[in-house]
Amino acid sequence: MDSYRPLFQLADVRPLIQSLARVMRVGVIGVMLAWGQPILVFGAERVVVSYFILERSISLSELTHYAETGKTSRRLRAYLDALAPHQREQLRTALQERLILEPVAVAQLLYSPLGEAMLEQVSTVVQSESRQANAQALRAALILAATDPQGLSALSLIRHYPAKAMRVDLTKGLEILKTFQLLVRQSQSVLASVRQQSQAEAANQAPISPQSMQALTEPGPWRVQVLSWTVTDNSSIRLARTGQPRTLNVEVYLPTPPPPTPIPLVVISHGLGADRYSYAYLGEHLASHGLAVAAIEHPGSSMQHLLSFSGGDSDSLRAGQEFIDRPLDISFILNQLSQYPAYLRPWPGRVNPQEVLVIGQSFGGYTALRLAGAALNRAKLKQNCPPSLSASLNVSLLLQCQALSLPPDTDNLTDPRVKAVLAINPISSKIFGPAGLAAVRVPVMIVAGSADTIAPALAEQVLPFTWLKTPHRYLVLMDEATHFSTIGQSQADTTGMPIPIALIGPTPRQSRYYLRALSLAFVNTYLHQDQSMEVYLSAAAAQALSQPPLTIHITQAWNATALNSALQNLDQPVSPPPVMLAH
Repeated sequence: MDSYRPLFQLADVRPLIQSLARVMRVGVIGVMLAWGQPILVFGAERVVVSYFILERSISLSELTHYAETGKTSRRLRAYLDALAPHQREQLRTALQERLILEPVAVAQLLYSPLGEAMLEQVSTVVQSESRQANAQALRAALILAATDPQGLSALSLIRHYPAKAMRVDLTKGLEILKTFQLLVRQSQSVLASVRQQSQAEAANQAPISPQSMQALTEPGPWRVQVLSWTVTDNSSIRLARTGQPRTLNVEVYLPTPPPPTPIPLVVISHGLGADRYSYAYLGEHLASHGLAVAAIEHPGSSMQHLLSFSGGDSDSLRAGQEFIDRPLDISFILNQLSQYPAYLRPWPGRVNPQEVLVIGQSFGGYTALRLAGAALNRAKLKQNCPPSLSASLNVSLLLQCQALSLPPDTDNLTDPRVKAVLAINPISSKIFGPAGLAAVRVPVMIVAGSADTIAPALAEQVLPFTWLKTPHRYLVLMDEATHFSTIGQSQADTTGMPIPIALIGPTPRQSRYYLRALSLAFVNTYLHQDQSMEVYLSAAAAQALSQPPLTIHITQAWNATALNSALQNLDQPVSPPPVMLAH
């Protein structure tokens, strides 16, 4: 049906389970490959793999020798024989890979509510020698391994685990692996259907020249002036909602010389652990085409926040406060811009903060949708939190579930000045749900990456797209793009946690190229009210913009009927209902 392949390719383990020994060999390696580096190897001196009442073990020295030389002991060879040659090399590469991380940043992450939730989930599979889940031991090992001069690796994680052995519950691990395989099948089928829908729409549209799409990616005629602004919000609204003031840093990109009339405003909201520079390339691009752009740094969820480790520094995120603070940040900046603040006076133009488009990535996508009217769905959160690894491998649920701590009187954060939303890899499935997203009435573009393992495209963008009721909605699928592909290089002078190349994926330059074109066409259509630009938001436009093999697809007609049809085309019926899609 489709030539695209899943991000991870794992052989179906069922035909291999012919004996208990075979189950243990295939199962442990399958779980290792499915879960990635932090769970690739387990134990201090040895790995103990348990399956019901039986156990097998692999020593740390055997794994180290294999990683360094490629040579295997008889015991390790029994496990590796279950793998194809490319999978063996994949395992060895993962054993060798090292990450240079700041131990303080690692500690801050693992002591945050998100880190604690992640550790609790992982420790149901990775247990202490006494068969007990021990999130504290796993956290200690990760922090200590990050202090190694050569960097954190799977092998250094073992060496620092505070016990003689680390146990893997293979029964639970195989449940997770089964979930993973199901999600891969669902994702393949649904994303293939999205591509087919886009192709069908393009067949009924007039062709668009690649040159006209390329023009949208090129700098505009204006020079760009960048102003930095720091302002403290101690307004009565902020104090009533959160109880404390908040200092914001903003980068403002302005066209020079300014147009003669007040110009529309684009606000950029970054994701968790990013900053106001993450989309500097996009701010400069849009400003060069005559738009004002304000990139806000949300201090409770920025990279600087993750680095500022102290005993109680994550209290705001722990309480879900950031789900309130982020929308308030943007509304406050709009209020300030309406007063023509002194910091703008070196620039002689005028900004129109009554006509605003918000671009948000990940947590910023939530922020943008919340401002546009999306309502918090407490019932859905209670139903799905805390998330279970055996039910879903959706990492973003760890963040979404933090919103359960919000008080009821903070539900309405809509700002009528927001006239359109461009949400990139947004988190939305449980925090909004069908009822929450149905409340959005402004134009919405949702951008998904087919290789996003943080906020998976099917669960967090493709399915939620079917819940939108606004007549002006666009679903964009970037093939092979990950959660981080559209993010630019930060200019901040900080040393943080680098994103592994495997998570960034092969498409950052091309993904940013696509985003330049689509964002400009979207802004011109819905802020400048230039309806002639809407043709550049079509499926035909996506075909003209695409540069194979990393293609892009746009659909406006994708709906729940198409989704259900795609799920029915799976090789096996799914019962109970699809784990990512059950309401």
